[in-house]
Amino acid sequence: MKIRCGFEWHVQINSGKLFCRCNPVMHEEPTCDIEVTRLLHPSFGEGGKIDKSASFEGEAMKKTIYKVFSDSDCLVDLDEEPPHEPDKSALETAFIMAGALDTVLFKDLVFMRKIIVDGSNTSGFQRTAIIGLNGKFTVGKKEIGIASISLEEDSARREREERNSVIYKLDRLGIPLVEIATDIIETDENGAKEIALAFGKFTRLFDVRRGIGTIRQDVNLSIEGGSRVELKGFQNIREMDKAIINEARRQLALIELQKDKRHLLENLENVSAINVAEKLKNSNSNLIRNALSKGKEIIGLRLRGFEGVLGTELIPDKRFGTEISDYLKIKDSSGIVHSDELPAYGITKEEKEWLFAAFGCVNGDAFLFSICESGQADKVKNDIITRIKELLTAVPAEVRVVEENNTNSFLRPLGGKDRMYVETDLPVINVEKRILDRASDYAGFNVDSLVEKYGITEEFLDLLIGAKKLALAIKLRSKFDVSPKTLITVLVDDFRYVKRKFGLELADEELEAVAIMISKGKIAKDASRFIFEKIALGQGKNSDEVIKRFGLQKKDKKTLEDEIKRLVSSGKFTRYDTLVTNLRDKFGFSFDASEAYEIASKLLKNG
Repeated sequence: MKIRCGFEWHVQINSGKLFCRCNPVMHEEPTCDIEVTRLLHPSFGEGGKIDKSASFEGEAMKKTIYKVFSDSDCLVDLDEEPPHEPDKSALETAFIMAGALDTVLFKDLVFMRKIIVDGSNTSGFQRTAIIGLNGKFTVGKKEIGIASISLEEDSARREREERNSVIYKLDRLGIPLVEIATDIIETDENGAKEIALAFGKFTRLFDVRRGIGTIRQDVNLSIEGGSRVELKGFQNIREMDKAIINEARRQLALIELQKDKRHLLENLENVSAINVAEKLKNSNSNLIRNALSKGKEIIGLRLRGFEGVLGTELIPDKRFGTEISDYLKIKDSSGIVHSDELPAYGITKEEKEWLFAAFGCVNGDAFLFSICESGQADKVKNDIITRIKELLTAVPAEVRVVEENNTNSFLRPLGGKDRMYVETDLPVINVEKRILDRASDYAGFNVDSLVEKYGITEEFLDLLIGAKKLALAIKLRSKFDVSPKTLITVLVDDFRYVKRKFGLELADEELEAVAIMISKGKIAKDASRFIFEKIALGQGKNSDEVIKRFGLQKKDKKTLEDEIKRLVSSGKFTRYDTLVTNLRDKFGFSFDASEAYEIASKLLKNG
């Protein structure tokens, strides 16, 4: 299906937190060091208006409880201390990524505050600064425009929600994020997935965090006649096409329903709410009994002419009534039950018929009821009518969360410019020339360029990324022409072997020194693991000491050839493995087995 879409990628940078010097440590245990409770309110944006999204979030008026951990959080995270200057390594990584995407880089950063009062930020806002504009990203033969790249702080982790409160963990709050937003793309669901997968590979080329939740992809999409909807929370990027097609079909179904049922809007004026709690007190429905036992109200509405509308399926598992219910769950912590789905929830056919009559319904009508907190009847009624009007007027422009079955549900209205105002705790940040120059050096850097420019194939790329040695590999390829095979041997195989066997994480300086000596022919490539083992065992402070102590300078070809001739003539060489064994006894790791095999093969062939 043809769609118009734009991506927003949020990628966590592998550094300390952005505005303090804490290291992010994720905590899975339920206990924490302290808890802090806040009540957040929406504030005015720079234009003097309150943003629709912020206003919606603020209406919930729930307490926010923050779990604080002493090894990952500080007063900056709690908004009890002004932010420090941005982390330099985070700044550099963000600019390198912006440079690789060929954006126009900003030399001065002005941080803004984006109002967010759902509790995910202790301050009620998120700090964000644009670092680049007007870039590009290539997928196959298609060039994707990059509208902007920003550096911002990640939000707190939502743990759970209770009746009047939301609980967050502060450990993630403040981790640096690069937010990359594309231009509008005309494509289909398969093309969108291809772009998402390609960008996922691209992000791995940089010093970013790995694992679940470290990269989050949002998709803004619409179809002809629809509206912009932002989809968040993709569980599996490889099923993005299914989530996109479901949203496109949902919008299409709403558009078709609006054509047929828009005239029902006039029936939504002066709708009254009827309290039916008393009349349902003898119901055997657990839903009803539990609500009444908690002192909740049950209000119902007659909807003239709505028979069959609430039960209209938009996509599998999602109906028109579901759209209303999902909205109320967020807005009022309630939902709806409607006549098109009854009998259900323990409510019998007889009770349905009684309710139909109690609401004054006639043929062609429908009814719904909602279980709400005491004193909230008028608000819930108004929210229901508002939502139905939105759905029958146009496809609502909003933020929706993708669920495990690749459908989605309402989260909040789309935010706008009124969410933003200037940060007052941070000065304008002058970006160092060194960082700007390094970012410029990365122009055009991507997966394809690694093959073309450095000869690092995707197979090698995955191994180097897994070992977190890609940057070192690029340096060794570009400056010292170290072969890709040597890079994998030294930076991946040997590095992991020593770490696993001895618990030693070799320094990049040692890996670099050995790889360069191999490429220059000063030592044999077979010597690298032996050298690292001796360092791990304390038999040499560094590679130079080990090489000298064990005589590992590479033997010249003539010396090796003479020794092989001697072994052949003496009859000690009966198989290739015995050849290497005898050579190792004399020369140790100062030669390569592959080179010895080659020399022996030629001697036997010519002999």
